[in-house]
Amino acid sequence: MEKTGSTYAPTNDLTIFEATDFRNSLVTLLSQDGPITVDLSHVHQIDSSCIQILLAAHRSGRLTVAGISEQFRLKATQLGCRELIGN
Repeated sequence: MEKTGSTYAPTNDLTIFEATDFRNSLVTLLSQDGPITVDLSHVHQIDSSCIQILLAAHRSGRLTVAGISEQFRLKATQLGCRELIGN
C-alpha cells in the first residue's frame, strides 16, 4: 500500500484479511492534520468490513473517497453507505 501526502492509495484487495492494516493506516493518517483522500482505483475487491472502516473514517469529516469503481458504488449503496460515494 502506498501513502502519498494526504492521499492514501491501497492496492490489491481490501477484505477482512486486510482490514486491520487498512484501519491502522487510516488511524495514522487521521492523527495528522488536513484532509485525506483514499484512492480506491487500484483496489480489485472490497468487502463490507473495509467499507465500514471507510465509513467510520469518512464521518470524521476529513476523508473523501476517490477512484470509485462500479462494484464499490453498488456495495456501498446496498449497505446504505451512499455518503461514501458522494450521492
